[in-house]
Amino acid sequence: MLRSALRILVGFAAACLVAGATQVLFVVDPAGIFASRESAAAAGLLTAMAATQAATFALPFAVIAVGVSEIFGLRGWLTFTVWGVLIALSAFATVVAGEGGDVSLRNSYALWAFIASGAVAGLTYWLIAGRAAGYRAVSV
Repeated sequence: MLRSALRILVGFAAACLVAGATQVLFVVDPAGIFASRESAAAAGLLTAMAATQAATFALPFAVIAVGVSEIFGLRGWLTFTVWGVLIALSAFATVVAGEGGDVSLRNSYALWAFIASGAVAGLTYWLIAGRAAGYRAVSV
């Protein structure tokens, strides 16, 4: 039980970090990230901030997704990729709905940034924790 909880927690943390890094790659020129120590540090800080934002929003949805996957033993990579994309789309919809009259996020680039970050986060979670979803050791 504790091992499963730790696996899920580490998988969620890694997925949020990867989602944050993906968002940063959509904002910052990848060639410029390592141009200097300052730009690399700024990109790292921006990644941490984006990962924190992703974790804050995704946690309640991820609890549901992980719970369903653990209960029903869903272990496929596509399952977790779809979970990630659905969570990212809900985040995009929330951000767009929260904008006032000056709309800035209703474009395909921002939508694809959210979709990509959700897909990569879901796949990362699957690589770390999702492949063992619903696994129960057989006691002899």
